[in-house]
Amino acid sequence: MKKTLKVLAVLTAAAALAAGYIEYENNFTGVTEYRLSPENSEGLDGLKICHLSDIHVKTGGKSYSRLIRKTAELAPDIILISGDLIDSRVSDISAAATLCETLCDIAPVYYVTGNHEERLPADQYVKAVKAIEESGVHVLKDRAESFEYRGKEINIIGVFDRDYPDFELIKSLVKPGVMNVLISHRPQFASEYSESGIDIAFCGHAHGGQVRIPFAGGLIAPDQFFFPEYYQGANKIGDCITVISRGIGNSIIPARINNRSEIVAVRIVVSC
Repeated sequence: MKKTLKVLAVLTAAAALAAGYIEYENNFTGVTEYRLSPENSEGLDGLKICHLSDIHVKTGGKSYSRLIRKTAELAPDIILISGDLIDSRVSDISAAATLCETLCDIAPVYYVTGNHEERLPADQYVKAVKAIEESGVHVLKDRAESFEYRGKEINIIGVFDRDYPDFELIKSLVKPGVMNVLISHRPQFASEYSESGIDIAFCGHAHGGQVRIPFAGGLIAPDQFFFPEYYQGANKIGDCITVISRGIGNSIIPARINNRSEIVAVRIVVSC
């Protein structure tokens, strides 16, 4: 009897520790910092880019105060959101717009849709995109905008989510002689982004592989299935660096394991 009670106590303690660890991984968002030297970044030394992805804002009044505080502490020059700001199953458009308004007070915000926005019913989709745009966000629907940093132009290209991006469109939006930044939800097309003339791409979608296995990497990601190639980090393919966020929120799979949610902070460092 005593042995059984000891086993139960150990199992209960282990379960409590596991639950606490998963709670930490999912709700205490960290910051991952990269110092990168993309092509065509001359004159952009010190530029700070904050990359947010897969926030999956949901109904229920969840506070994003930690996300806002950490983003503000990074003092970015621009903020990029690479899709799935809204969760299609339990969306809260008003909460997403309020979050965007607050982020716009920190720095200019550029946004593209993810697969969750694209799944919304037509009327909700129009309402969501309009609310995000009215919050002050630069909504880049298959177009480019110029951003100036210390007198140097940066060409920011954004593509709304689709199963297979229009690479000819992306190529047509690339500007020669300046740093071309792409915001696109899906990371598995890193090679194609490089071939399209992009210098640095920002993506999400993979949720860090959901479960990260030591020495094996991410377990599963949308569209890439088991042991995906592109699920996190700064990946150099050809002349393009594809930065993949593990994301902030969760969707169909409600928990992350060994895969802490993250804000990505990129500082451009011009190599000598």
